[in-house]
Amino acid sequence: MSTSKLEPAPQATALPLEAASEDLAALAWLHESERDVSTLGRLHAGGFPDGLTLARPGMPAVTDMEQALAVIRQVGAEEQAALQDDLDADFAGIYLTHALRASPCESVWLDEENLMMQGPSFAVRDCYRRHGLAAANWRHIADDHLANELAFVAHLLAGGHADEARRFIDEHLMQWLPRFAGRVTERASTRFYAALAGLTLQVVESLQQRLPASG
Repeated sequence: MSTSKLEPAPQATALPLEAASEDLAALAWLHESERDVSTLGRLHAGGFPDGLTLARPGMPAVTDMEQALAVIRQVGAEEQAALQDDLDADFAGIYLTHALRASPCESVWLDEENLMMQGPSFAVRDCYRRHGLAAANWRHIADDHLANELAFVAHLLAGGHADEARRFIDEHLMQWLPRFAGRVTERASTRFYAALAGLTLQVVESLQQRLPASG
């Protein structure tokens, strides 16, 4: 009579915090300002988004971004100016004029009157201060702007502060990012910015699931 042999359960792979930090920093950079067509083409040639630690190849959000960047990279020289105009207009509609009604700032989503620079913004500023940080130009890009919040999580991960990164994600980013991403995905006029919104949500969700629960 044979007996089954018990083996140790496989260990979960530890999250490489430095690599995860790089993922968040790259996304912060893309949300911070307009990027030109040639830069986005080079980003794709360099392996983005397939090289992201927190987004596996084959995920819908990864595939959407892969396809959006592939199209940008293949655009001929005579079409690049028109594509650049489309990208710049879409960026403005999301991040500057709020034409899409999809603010990249936490306060607008959480404040009762949907105003900027309200309680959530100051709460985020306090989080930065506790780590000796401050928004470089809060009048131009508010403390609770998506780019700043992503960059802050990247900073926490780079410093090994996994528990604080999870707490900030729970208390701030994931309180509004799903709604922002959903609205941009629905209303963006370019595939790139729709894909960027979806990919950002996917990466942050993946990170949230892999970090220890905040106490």
